[in-house]
Amino acid sequence: ALLGIFYSFGQKPNFELKYGFFWNFSSSCSFILLELNSIMNKLKNMIKLSRCSFCLLFVTSFLPSHGVVDFEKQVWPILENRCIECHKSPYEQAGRVKNPKAGLRLDGAAHIMLGSDDGPVIKVDHPSQSSLYIRVTLPYEDDEHMPPKGEPLSDKQKEILRKWIAQGVDFGAWVGATDGVDEVKKERAKEKYVPAHIIFYNNLGNGLSPISETLIQKISKETGLLIRPIGVGHHLLEARRVSTGIEVNEDTIIALNPLKEHLAKLDLYGAELTDKSLSEIGLFQRLTHLNLRKSSIEDSGLKKISGLSNLLTLNLSETNITDYGIHPLLKIKSLQNLHLWETGISNVRLKFLKNRLKEAKITP
Repeated sequence: ALLGIFYSFGQKPNFELKYGFFWNFSSSCSFILLELNSIMNKLKNMIKLSRCSFCLLFVTSFLPSHGVVDFEKQVWPILENRCIECHKSPYEQAGRVKNPKAGLRLDGAAHIMLGSDDGPVIKVDHPSQSSLYIRVTLPYEDDEHMPPKGEPLSDKQKEILRKWIAQGVDFGAWVGATDGVDEVKKERAKEKYVPAHIIFYNNLGNGLSPISETLIQKISKETGLLIRPIGVGHHLLEARRVSTGIEVNEDTIIALNPLKEHLAKLDLYGAELTDKSLSEIGLFQRLTHLNLRKSSIEDSGLKKISGLSNLLTLNLSETNITDYGIHPLLKIKSLQNLHLWETGISNVRLKFLKNRLKEAKITP
């Protein structure tokens, strides 16, 4: 057994003396034990070294890679498996032509850079300003979340897209589909009808300087609200409560103050509002949409927001507003939609509001 141990580690047992004869085992027991001890120490060292090597290999296999993202190997599989179904070249199905959704094709480099009917979906070096990335990071329940079907992209897939855009949108040798590129360029070069709401928001945001992404992220983290541009490249912002587990109160509104010139849409569903916080909201002069459903607003609070001259939509459903508080609403001449479901306002006063605010759609 001892000889087997020695030879298995490439050690020739030192039982043979330089004079050419063998010691009797019984007379050299201590010598053999010393030799065995030496070999066992070497074995321990080898095991330690093997363990270290294995641990190093195991740990490094999980360290993040800082190399350049390979589009064809990393990005294209994501687009091909999760996006191309809706964003490929036109095809016929059941006798009808199916065009890519929003005019966006993702099956070729040129098409990706051309973007959708609404404009570019990628801003090189800026993932946070690229709708291709922004939409996959939205909450799953958001109407604009992509992809609309199946599970959301994994964190790893999102990070690949982010890094690819941040690193300059390098397609490498990949070209993809090129059919229809010239036709799309010609079509989009034509003067097109611009919807009235697009013109409205462009005018509303005219002259605004962009808010730094760092400040937006800081306030978003502080308040728990989702804060983002109302459109790609737009300086106007929206702030939304996307989780019922987030407390929205006076401190939240005060924290939004640095964004008051840029906020166009504000969703404060279920918020605990004081007259002071409503006075702060009254300073957000570019607000067009304000959702106060299930908030603690009362009659006196409506006076604080009656000066919002650009307000188009106001939701006061499931609040404690009563007949005594409705008169400040008459001052908001810009209103187009007013939601008053399950409030303390009587049918008589609802009819009064509808007669006075003829341009607004009032529900119920």
